[in-house]
Amino acid sequence: MTLETDSFIRFFLGCKRRFKHFSETKINRYQLMRGKEIVQYAYNTAPFFNRYYRKLDLDDIWNLPVITKQLMMENFSDYNTLGFKKEELLDFTSKIEKEENYNERFRGYNVAMSSGTSGNKGIVITSPSEEKYLQAALFARFSFPCILRIKWAFMLRITTPAFQVSKFGQRLTHINLQLTLDKIREKLQKFQPNILSAPPSMLKILAKEINENRLTIKPKRVVSYAEVLEPDIKQELEEVFRTPIHQIYQGSEGSIGLTCKKGSLHINEDLVNLQLYNKDGSLTEPSNPCFQSIVTDLHKKSQPIIRFKLNDIITISPEKCQCGSSFRVIDQIMGRADDLLWGERKDTNELQYIFPDYVRRAIISSSEDIEEYQAIQKNFTDVLVRLLIKKEADKEIITEKIQEKIKNVFSRYSCIEPHIEIRFEPPVKNPNSNKLIRIQRDFKI
Repeated sequence: MTLETDSFIRFFLGCKRRFKHFSETKINRYQLMRGKEIVQYAYNTAPFFNRYYRKLDLDDIWNLPVITKQLMMENFSDYNTLGFKKEELLDFTSKIEKEENYNERFRGYNVAMSSGTSGNKGIVITSPSEEKYLQAALFARFSFPCILRIKWAFMLRITTPAFQVSKFGQRLTHINLQLTLDKIREKLQKFQPNILSAPPSMLKILAKEINENRLTIKPKRVVSYAEVLEPDIKQELEEVFRTPIHQIYQGSEGSIGLTCKKGSLHINEDLVNLQLYNKDGSLTEPSNPCFQSIVTDLHKKSQPIIRFKLNDIITISPEKCQCGSSFRVIDQIMGRADDLLWGERKDTNELQYIFPDYVRRAIISSSEDIEEYQAIQKNFTDVLVRLLIKKEADKEIITEKIQEKIKNVFSRYSCIEPHIEIRFEPPVKNPNSNKLIRIQRDFKI
């Protein structure tokens, strides 16, 4: 299998073949084979895994103990398989962040810092061969528009050499999200991308610029990533850009999902194994949101991701995609388990979790005059809602409807109704990740 990941062409063709022809049985067999190889490699190469898996059955890979980001970072010098020391990697990532020199490599490896929403520093190592097979997978799976020459604009906070390409008439360019809106608009206007990738919060801003004739770009493909793409936002963006919104579901834990030509967000079953669990530890059935998600990267060796706690709340479709692939389809990514809202039950006084999607629906169904929103649960009895509304909208009516609907959500869960404070002000992005999280919890459980 190493020979396949060492070759762009072999991995490209393998990704094409597996996506089109693998049955559920073949997917399970492939994941088990690759998973066993990765576990054995990590056990033989990294001192952390040798200690962590000692006296365990390494063939029972899907029941090995879970690894968290905190556990990984506490043991990072022994966790990575390259012998890199945690301190020197932190010094390197701090240096490139300060100098904004994201093209610099550490001993030939791409090393970046991942803060995430919690603010806990993380390190992401990607080897040259890992970059190669990830690019092969993207080109094999991505639904490219019918164009001769690609002009793809990636809008990210940071970049890597992979996003700065100009070969054979194909151009990939990075546009820094930390630039002013005027500068971003200027760069996009000059570049005229035919493929545009950005977080949904930035796509909303660009859609407004297009609507108000301050930006004239006509991308043939628009891709959302980094933040949750909520259904109402997706529909709004598709109306402005006049093209389906595709998704790339990827993070420091691996390349998890990608939209197919039919518009479905498939799990990359030959790149990762994704396990979804209910609160009681049982496997989550399709159509139901999970309580916890755990991912295993089936190929990454520099920094093994094995039974890694992902925490995303995901719902899997019970239906097979019209494209014919047996790779599972994600109906919705609802946010992170860390952002589950919680209430105190009236009948038992026990704590009850509340999925953030229900609060989102309560807000957006309250008025068509809501342009942007954010709900933050401050504690069990207080929820803050930030709103941007149309100028002619009635603030009093919107306030009353939102308060009523959110209280009804808690009541349906048999929980004490919280106090709902409404502020007519812009949402605030997470200071650690610079992502917009529309529904979140501001206290620990």
